[in-house]
Amino acid sequence: MDATNLTFPLNERIAELDQSIRHAAILQYTPEHGIAESGPQLLRLDRVNSRHAQLLTDMASAPRGHQHLLALTSPWDFHELSVHLAHCTQAEWNDGKSSGLLRFFDPRLFIAVSEALNPQQSWFHAPAITWHWCDRDGEIQQLPGRCQRSSECPSPLPPLRLERPQVVHLQAWSLAERYYSSNDIEPIDYGLNKREVLMRHLVHAQQAASRKGILDLDERDRFVHSWLQQHSAVAQA
Repeated sequence: MDATNLTFPLNERIAELDQSIRHAAILQYTPEHGIAESGPQLLRLDRVNSRHAQLLTDMASAPRGHQHLLALTSPWDFHELSVHLAHCTQAEWNDGKSSGLLRFFDPRLFIAVSEALNPQQSWFHAPAITWHWCDRDGEIQQLPGRCQRSSECPSPLPPLRLERPQVVHLQAWSLAERYYSSNDIEPIDYGLNKREVLMRHLVHAQQAASRKGILDLDERDRFVHSWLQQHSAVAQA
């Protein structure tokens, strides 16, 4: 559960469950430990526990809950799982000269991160049997993990180092999200029927801007606006 700008009273609800729930702040032992309480929180829920099930239902139905809740089924020990996921938040790029927080736990970016990973980084999905989330259209989505024992993973885990094509891919998604959030647009404006399809369309526009070498954000926005007019079904009708 990503606690960033979360309106749901997560801590209060956890406190009501006393010791019946496992809980950890994923960023607690990372360079971002200062914002651990407002970052991703790992909760282990027992599906046969009615109070746990109710908490999950309430979180999922909270305002903008789909932007905060990412679930996975995993047989791993809770501590090993939290350590693994914390490691996955730490990305490096620029040949290891740059580093930062990889927000894979944001359901809006999870599929983008998964698509960016190369085969050598499959250990990312090692704890997961299946990932679950609701997309921008409120539709339930899932992605199979690559579940294996923690002892079968590389030890220690290698840095999650991103090559330039991976960085460009993730930047396109981030900029597409920025454009979508900053402009009053809907799928129907471009002859589309779903927000997820619109996001893919915006990603393609951002990738086109990158190929043109456009770095200035205002100039980039103008390019994306023009690209959408030229490459959308409504504009072509």
